[in-house]
Amino acid sequence: MSNPLAYFWRHPRRTGFIALNIAVLVAFVSWAAFTADMSTEGIGAIPNVMLGYTGLALLVVLWAAAWLAWGWFVASRQLRKRT
Repeated sequence: MSNPLAYFWRHPRRTGFIALNIAVLVAFVSWAAFTADMSTEGIGAIPNVMLGYTGLALLVVLWAAAWLAWGWFVASRQLRKRT
């Protein structure tokens, strides 16, 4: 494996999954930075906090679904290789 970019270019699903994980981690960090000072804003920040938690919950569900789908894909591929 002399050229890592060529390796990832040949495997677009793997590259896409890596990009998805990086995007989710960036979203987690940005959500944490956004909500870090919400306690100082008082009651007016409640809608923003609830929207942030709803978005975070959706992000976690979609991330878990992506990992489960990836696991299913890898397991089914391994089973097909054995037979």
